[in-house]
Amino acid sequence: MPQIKLKQPQQPVAEFSVSGPIVTVAGVVVDCAARQADASTVIEIRRNNGVAEEGGSGAYLAHIEIPAKTYHEEASEEPAMDGEEPGTVMVADPLDPDAVVITLWPATNQ
Repeated sequence: MPQIKLKQPQQPVAEFSVSGPIVTVAGVVVDCAARQADASTVIEIRRNNGVAEEGGSGAYLAHIEIPAKTYHEEASEEPAMDGEEPGTVMVADPLDPDAVVITLWPATNQ
């Protein structure tokens, strides 16, 4: 389960759910695994004119912080050339959903 932070404890927040790498806030669905990059990424969910949306202007509902990709080495499957030993390749590790951080802002006008 991702780490969940409240900007103001004991205040109402937007409806949210987490299912593996999928985070939904006020109906906006974010696939964290698909959005993971080589640098950490922050997805902003905001309420603009009563509608929740990614980015834009308006009051914050949530920040979803996705950590940077990590990699490990694996032996290359490419055949060796000129008698050289097969090399290694860097392979991305799958996203650890527990490393995602969701920060929720107070949402009084649901």
